[in-house]
Amino acid sequence: MRILGELGYSGIDADQVSRIVVDKKREEGKKGFEAIYRAFGSTVLNNLGELDRPALRKRMMQNPDDRKALESILHPLIKGYITGKMGEWKAAGSKLAFIEGTRLIESDFHTLLSGLICVSASEATRIKRVMKRDSMGRDEVAQLCAIQDEGLMKRIAKHEWKNDGSEAALKKQIEAFIDLRLNNNKK
Repeated sequence: MRILGELGYSGIDADQVSRIVVDKKREEGKKGFEAIYRAFGSTVLNNLGELDRPALRKRMMQNPDDRKALESILHPLIKGYITGKMGEWKAAGSKLAFIEGTRLIESDFHTLLSGLICVSASEATRIKRVMKRDSMGRDEVAQLCAIQDEGLMKRIAKHEWKNDGSEAALKKQIEAFIDLRLNNNKK
């Protein structure tokens, strides 16, 4: 998302939105926080009474029914928030905007988009990057990767950007895609 932002394009990370829609300190997060608390009780709260994301993530990975329950709460809230942003982008005249998310297909959000781009990297690369970004252990990250159906995403995606190389290589792919997309829309 950072590269796209540097190039001047609107975008949003669905993972960041998932934090917003359950943040009890924000108006748009109160409903989600309360729904998660009702569904899972105090076992997913830290000692400050806020969501304990690591505890919730661990529970979600260990119990598929809990993951489904959590997703049934989160996905509509995330979809509503991002749909609102999409309206803002359109009203501002954005020609292209991007949404980053690993579960866009499972939540049916991709049906609202003009296309899906799969940004792919080897599993080893993904695990290494997530471990660094989120300060998580290898096993926990591997479990997260296992619940993401990259094969499904590749089958549905209209484009794929390979992200095993340098940032400069990824940026070239992005710029080529944007150039092609904007030139095709002019015809």
